[in-house]
Amino acid sequence: MNDHEETNREIVRLQKTVAELQLKQAELTMHAEMFRLLAENSMDGFWRLDQQFRFVYVSPAAENIFGCSCEEVVGRSLFEFLTPESVEAVKRGYAKRQPLQEQKIGWDSSVYTVEVVHKEGHRLWVEVAVNPIFDNEKRLIGYNGVTRDINERRLREEAIRRYAFYDPLTNLPNRRLFEQVLRRALEQSETQPRQLAVLFLDVDGLKKVNDQYGHGFGDLLLQVVAERFRHAIRQQDFVARLAGDEFLVILQDIGDRSEMDDIAERLVDSCQQPIRLGPNPVCVGVSIGVSFFPADADNVPALMSYADQAMYRAKEAGGACYVCYGCND
Repeated sequence: MNDHEETNREIVRLQKTVAELQLKQAELTMHAEMFRLLAENSMDGFWRLDQQFRFVYVSPAAENIFGCSCEEVVGRSLFEFLTPESVEAVKRGYAKRQPLQEQKIGWDSSVYTVEVVHKEGHRLWVEVAVNPIFDNEKRLIGYNGVTRDINERRLREEAIRRYAFYDPLTNLPNRRLFEQVLRRALEQSETQPRQLAVLFLDVDGLKKVNDQYGHGFGDLLLQVVAERFRHAIRQQDFVARLAGDEFLVILQDIGDRSEMDDIAERLVDSCQQPIRLGPNPVCVGVSIGVSFFPADADNVPALMSYADQAMYRAKEAGGACYVCYGCND
């Protein structure tokens, strides 16, 4: 084969290579255009970060989520747009994957539910899917991400949760949440021995108020009483509404009987002050039964039952007082 033939063959190979490169370039251009159309018309926000979590690109939908233009976002850290709690959540996730980065081992995408601080100051929940970007040496060089606004869904979930665990009239926790909290407190006491008290409260005189002024007035009275109970206990304690005129309290870490006495007396006193919801002040009281862990019982049903029994003894004693299950007073 002479030089002329070899040159022709080389030209053909180069032409083929150029054609292949042009085809790949066309494919890349097409994919880039498809991504641009998707990013610019999607309800989800697309973005890219560098290795230091600084934005290098944001789509129009991402601009809407942050409340800032592309020019205002690019160059700034992702963490500037998240609540402190969400920043910590993302950093914890990154810390778990950092050993993989140091070993030059790639990892899959991560999904976070975080709270974004909008430019106007309000917060909204978003779901973020993050994909790491690696170079040919498997070194991390940035992140691609997609952000979806889930604020309405999150608010619906929160409303459902509140309906399941909170009393709609008083906004206090309900029986279900009370039992969960008490059960956790008892479980913690297995490793951290301590004394707890369960108080069963029954408002004296509510039926008379309902009969005289109507149930609407009685509901307003219960709201006032619930707020007074909330202020009468300590920060570490827990108050819930059981049903009707009945409430429950968990007193955490009771050092001795005198601590319980002080709080129970405050609860009784909180109902002694007249409640003015109309032209005439209304007076009610509260009867309280008390059971202790571990002295009286070591499980949720028994502690609640014994406190209930002690409460009826308080009512029999005339009300507006408290009685302990294991005592004769």
